[in-house]
Amino acid sequence: MTKFLGLDLGGTNIKICVLEIIDFECRVIENLSIPTDASKGPEYVVNLLAQTANYYINEKYHDVEAVSVAVPGIFNHATGEILLFPNLPGNWENQPMKAPIAALCNIPVFILNDARAFSLAEAHAGQAKGKSPVACIVLGTGVGGGIVIDGKIHLGSTLGAGEIGHQIVNPEGEMCGCGAQGCLETMASASAISRGAGTNTPEEAFARAMSGDRKAIEAFEEAAKWLGIGIANVMAVLSPEIFIIGGGVAQSGDFFLKLILKEAQERSKLTPIDSIKIVPAALGIYAGSIGAALNGVINAGAKFNLISTT
Repeated sequence: MTKFLGLDLGGTNIKICVLEIIDFECRVIENLSIPTDASKGPEYVVNLLAQTANYYINEKYHDVEAVSVAVPGIFNHATGEILLFPNLPGNWENQPMKAPIAALCNIPVFILNDARAFSLAEAHAGQAKGKSPVACIVLGTGVGGGIVIDGKIHLGSTLGAGEIGHQIVNPEGEMCGCGAQGCLETMASASAISRGAGTNTPEEAFARAMSGDRKAIEAFEEAAKWLGIGIANVMAVLSPEIFIIGGGVAQSGDFFLKLILKEAQERSKLTPIDSIKIVPAALGIYAGSIGAALNGVINAGAKFNLISTT
């Protein structure tokens, strides 16, 4: 038996997944969530990740082959240092992430962007199982993305490919946190929906839309327009077999997804409209940690035929 540990770093919680491979079947044997306490600063959070990994590797289990961390931002692939964490408090620039964990645990450590980890999980064990290429979009404070081709995350020559939310869809739009103007993220994130609806949360916006509030409905229609444009762009370039939409808003039923699909179909002129398939994510809150653990499996070169989450 061989195990792999996945840690998904979020602003509120760290999600934990342990995968076990037996006879080439990869299955989830543990999911858990612990508080991040991000307000205590970057060094505290990194130490918490290292101590958590150490517990699973050297105390609870003794056959963990690798640990992989999904992170909510951009990192230096060569050094394992953080470059940008826009939604976690504190100065994360140049904060070591990989080295402290590796020093304590003494096994291979890998890092992956959290939206890419989500994409990897959905492609192997969720709605996109057995399909390729797969495009994933995560609607949260920002708009994350990922591309999976033949079961592997596509990172491109810069190791940063998959940023579907940072394609420019409206050159005259708002400035994005990435420094560009008019990114899809500025037009269609959960935050943008809340602002458009005049609510504090996207969940409140959805509730109002379902009760017939015109302002809330228009906020979803506006976000769907820009998402439709983004999906049509990706369809023209990559032609994914399926699009997975994740994040809390995307799990609110068919209302939003139907709006997005309608827009994407109307704007895609080079492909049959029935070839555009948009579905909600299936793996819930632990998708990122499952994907992180899978990233460890793949990078360690372990062989597996399928993954089971039950």
